[in-house]
Amino acid sequence: MASSGWPWMQGIEVAIDDPIAPVCPEDDRPSVKVLIEEHAEKIAKIKAALREDPLFDADKHDDLWILRYWLSHKKSKDAIDAAKHTLKFRHEHHLDDKDIRSVAPQHVTMEQNSKIREYLDCWKPDAVLLTHPHPQRGVVTFINFASMDQHVVVERCSEDHWFEIYLYSSEWAFQWLDYVTRTTGRLTKSVRLADLSGLTLGGFNRECGKRDGRAMTLMEDCYPQLLETVFICNGPSLIWAVWKLFSVIVPKRVKSKFDIISPKDNPKDRKKLFRHLTEEDLPEVYGGKYTVGPEIWGLVSDDENGTGSDTAAN
Repeated sequence: MASSGWPWMQGIEVAIDDPIAPVCPEDDRPSVKVLIEEHAEKIAKIKAALREDPLFDADKHDDLWILRYWLSHKKSKDAIDAAKHTLKFRHEHHLDDKDIRSVAPQHVTMEQNSKIREYLDCWKPDAVLLTHPHPQRGVVTFINFASMDQHVVVERCSEDHWFEIYLYSSEWAFQWLDYVTRTTGRLTKSVRLADLSGLTLGGFNRECGKRDGRAMTLMEDCYPQLLETVFICNGPSLIWAVWKLFSVIVPKRVKSKFDIISPKDNPKDRKKLFRHLTEEDLPEVYGGKYTVGPEIWGLVSDDENGTGSDTAAN
């Protein structure tokens, strides 16, 4: 891979051409080099079309960047349209201006972004935690639905709040995943652990769900190949029966994004998580050995990831 002009790659002149060795036996992330060689013809076609766009920058929008759009869309025209939309979107929101990795979304202050802070303050502190626990692996998001008061957030926040939190969270995850992919040579994605323990039907708010859906749709084309799997944990027994019926009728591509697991009680389920984080980084509630709340994972040191303290304003 060629050198990169992204701000989070400053100081790293050339990305790794060959992938690092797997970080654990379960690490099966594909080689970026192999993927680019395999799809070289399609990447070249998409790149030729993008060169006509005044926002195209070859130092940033390289083969890896284009590869993500091709893998997501599998049609050149759709990939080109999505990439051009992203160029405009990133320009409008100044997303290429700075490296935001040192401040995880849950640690954004009122001074840094008031709408994000107002939105998050409607939840308990453990409701949504975006983490990057290992320097050579992907982003892990923990979602505790019982800690979310959806009715309160709809009452207190406007739809602009949804846009701000989804944009920042998507960009934070993308920057980490791009950095890890380039420095390991392995295509790296994020996973989410959605904890349903203690959740009741009364906790859901229809308007909240609609706003979530609209915000996710806005981000979809701009952040391809960002999410690998949503692991649904600690769900009620009924969810297994529902999932068995649901999994028969949904497309394989959609089904592959969801997995219902019981990692604390089932070693096979727990092993699935080891593809993404170590046993030492997995919280005890999911069968791991991590005893401190994962919210501190955003507080990385210079030695660990090279981005400085999470408390530093960007």
